[in-house]
Amino acid sequence: MMRILLTLLGIVAIVSYSVLGAILMNDWAVVAASGVPLDTTIADMDSADQPYSAIPGFVFAALGILLALAWGVTTMLRRTALPNWATGSLWVGILTLGAPAYFFTSFGNMNSVGDTYADWNSEAASVLEAPLYMVSGIAFLVAVAILVTTVTKATVRKKSSPVQWPSNK
Repeated sequence: MMRILLTLLGIVAIVSYSVLGAILMNDWAVVAASGVPLDTTIADMDSADQPYSAIPGFVFAALGILLALAWGVTTMLRRTALPNWATGSLWVGILTLGAPAYFFTSFGNMNSVGDTYADWNSEAASVLEAPLYMVSGIAFLVAVAILVTTVTKATVRKKSSPVQWPSNK
């Protein structure tokens, strides 16, 4: 029962991350950086021959949701029976890689805002995006902790097993 609950919470966390990222890159960060409503920003970007696209945000959200579901199914299937450290590593790996994925998929719209408005406010967008980067940073630290713990346990287990020397017969 605990595995089901943790898996559901893990799926919710990844889906939330990906949906928040999509909303940020398609709307909130663009508005915060430009300082004007989204419709006005898009119109100004069009006038300046700068592209705006919501597609990267939708792709980011869709891939995040697919990864969350794939992780959840893999975690719950008895045939795969991943050890806890592998399940946790996959989960934090998805969250860790969310930051570079977000950066690259949001770059186009933010670059267009910067090219359209000479006085754009990149700091306002950064403040909104900071929670995504913090979650990914914490997930990376957890991934390192899982790796160190797993390797340490395997090393201790190996050292504590009796050494068998080959016989001279």
